[in-house]
Amino acid sequence: MAKTSDEMKSLVEEFIKITNINYEDQTDKVKEKSNLIEWQFRVGTNVIVSKNANRSDRIHLNVNMRFPPDDSKLLVMKNPSFSKAVMDISEICTICNVGHQWVKDKEDIVGLAIFSHVDEHVLDRIAFHDTWDNVARVTAHIQKILRSNFSGFSGQANSDETTEKSMYG
Repeated sequence: MAKTSDEMKSLVEEFIKITNINYEDQTDKVKEKSNLIEWQFRVGTNVIVSKNANRSDRIHLNVNMRFPPDDSKLLVMKNPSFSKAVMDISEICTICNVGHQWVKDKEDIVGLAIFSHVDEHVLDRIAFHDTWDNVARVTAHIQKILRSNFSGFSGQANSDETTEKSMYG
């Protein structure tokens, strides 16, 4: 039998509690801004777990990386190191079956979202944490790619901006 949105939210919250990582139910805050999200948790400083209103069959898990202005200046297509990093990041995301989306502010690249999902019919603790671990591993690998391609690249996320955003709303 298919799980309801509320059942999925309750399961996800229990799975998050197991980690002992601070989390916040941001559902009310997100619904004030958009009706695209049914519910959302912010976990730690940069992980978002959410359920989109237009998808009854899955939950989404994403890591939002925000780059400081000094790092963003390096992330331009004219920079051969960035072109190489884009290819390497695309390759690792494809191999690991996670999505990625560059976050832009006007013409500047200010962040990167790494994301995956868990289908409702397989949503259990193991599937949830396997997906979370996979996204986390890819994110760590991407940070390594960026640091190896750019000397002085800090890759430190701006947690205030990161945690207040969802890639969907």
